[in-house]
Amino acid sequence: MGQVLLVEDTPFFERVIKRQLTVSAGLDVISVPTRADAERVLADPGIVLDVALVDLTLPDAPDGEIVDVTMAAGLPTIVFSGRFDERLRDTLLAKGVVDYILKDNASSLAYVGTLVQRVYANRNIDALVVDDSRVDLEIVARRLRLYQLNVHTASDHGTALAMLDTIPNLRLVVLDYLMPRTDGFELLRSLRARHGMHEMAVIGLSGQAGPEIIARFLKSGANDFLPKSCTPEEFMLRISQNLDTLDRIQALADMAHRDALTGLSNRRHLFSQGRGIFDTARHKGAGARVASIDIDRFKSVNDTHGHEAGDALIRAFGRALAECCPPQAFPARLGGDEFCVVLPDLDHAACTRFLDALRLSMNTLTGPGGTLSRIGPVTLSIGLNDGTADTLEDALHAADIQLYAAKSAGRDCVVAS
Repeated sequence: MGQVLLVEDTPFFERVIKRQLTVSAGLDVISVPTRADAERVLADPGIVLDVALVDLTLPDAPDGEIVDVTMAAGLPTIVFSGRFDERLRDTLLAKGVVDYILKDNASSLAYVGTLVQRVYANRNIDALVVDDSRVDLEIVARRLRLYQLNVHTASDHGTALAMLDTIPNLRLVVLDYLMPRTDGFELLRSLRARHGMHEMAVIGLSGQAGPEIIARFLKSGANDFLPKSCTPEEFMLRISQNLDTLDRIQALADMAHRDALTGLSNRRHLFSQGRGIFDTARHKGAGARVASIDIDRFKSVNDTHGHEAGDALIRAFGRALAECCPPQAFPARLGGDEFCVVLPDLDHAACTRFLDALRLSMNTLTGPGGTLSRIGPVTLSIGLNDGTADTLEDALHAADIQLYAAKSAGRDCVVAS
């Protein structure tokens, strides 16, 4: 969870803003009313802050001096003030504050919450700026860095393409439409061949493009298009809106693909993403084993201890499964107390070692001293196929046969083909 320093001396605004950031944005807020209090917080080595949100008029800093304090500490700083002074606003933006927002309506308060959350999230997002003009490249890169994005730059199409596979979490490309030897359309086509519009935002820039060029660029797969003459505020608002849209799409995809109780992949995701992993391993000639896992006598847990205890057990086992899995494995919850794991590129011995460790982790979890010891000992039955099935469905069916054999053998064991 990110930590925000809120410097606000008006109790009403302090309460409202703090509630907005903690409840709506899920952030941890340290609020203080004065510059001196803020300096004490900043000097505390045990407090790690991510963003500062400050009022300009404080009892011991009436002329915006708090901005220098938070920026000197290396914090991205957002000004949220009822005091409007155009000259001061321009001065603060030139200093490098993230934004200057007036406390003049409820929408401003909502925007502050969204902006703080955006700036915090941007620390884990990479952006690529492509422009042959060194001056324009540096201006755009500086604006994006103010918003805490990890910025990479390229001055031509070829360099940008070569960088794509080296940038770990690239979600934003800002692209000059007109460059020597090639235009932005060629790079846009290359980007869209790799990443869809729901995965990466591509924003076109130009100092001279007409309406027909802008329309063509958007139809070719750009998420947005901006003139280079737009204000820094409009530029960053459009950047934030596009990143927010990607976040919402990702959240909806997670809801569709993830099991709500454990966070593991659900059955639908298993037979889409998991199938692809299985097929790739089979086509490479590597082993593609599948394990079928069942919590023994789960119904008796619900009957004896209640469904809340059963849900706690499912959640705890889901965490244990995710933590124990080899890096290339694909775990999923099929429903109820049934789980499975696709295990590509692992031989029989490695698979059985992993599954035995998983079985013992359940013994530890529910045994004496375990976090769920109140439920009493709970065991797992596990079946593992031999890795020769041609399809994921056939592999899961074969693993289920071994699972039934494990149940018949007395439970609490792994049976492999």
